[in-house]
Amino acid sequence: MVPGPIELKVPALDDGVVRLRPPEPGDVDAVFAYCNDPDAARFTTIPWPYERDHAVEWIEESTRCWADGVRASFVIVDSSRVAVVGSIGLVRIDHDADVAEVGYLVSREARGRGIASRAVHLVRGWVLRELGFARLELQTDVRNHASQRVAEKAGFTREGEVEPPERCRERSERMVMYSLAPADLDAR
Repeated sequence: MVPGPIELKVPALDDGVVRLRPPEPGDVDAVFAYCNDPDAARFTTIPWPYERDHAVEWIEESTRCWADGVRASFVIVDSSRVAVVGSIGLVRIDHDADVAEVGYLVSREARGRGIASRAVHLVRGWVLRELGFARLELQTDVRNHASQRVAEKAGFTREGEVEPPERCRERSERMVMYSLAPADLDAR
């Protein structure tokens, strides 16, 4: 079991196509741009309408959460353009159950290019091998078929439909639960 809060050292997560790093104040405009998209808000918990101040608050909160060891958020950098094109992170950490949950969002321009799958692939190894969690979960709205493909490309196992967590109930009626365990990393 992972004790909590955890000591979060910023990992080097880079596959040559995408690089993950903690958000910085200079990322405000990029975060605002990709979150200010009704399609992004439809399947996530980001506020809508999304204001520039929301991006500032998210970056500040992410910095505090990294320091406190309670949550880890990254921006996704497209290495070919050296541009922030999304975010990914641990949206839930349950120390008692030894489970973390990953969530992500990519810009309209980055969708369909494998960016999200690559980012999830980078995070999964860090969470299960380096942080030592026993299980990594990914939940997506049943209507979000693109996100389901991301989970499957990243090697997650579809477990079935579940009730949405409290944070998602306003926008989702049903979620699809995916999971991954450390033993799955070598098999996929």
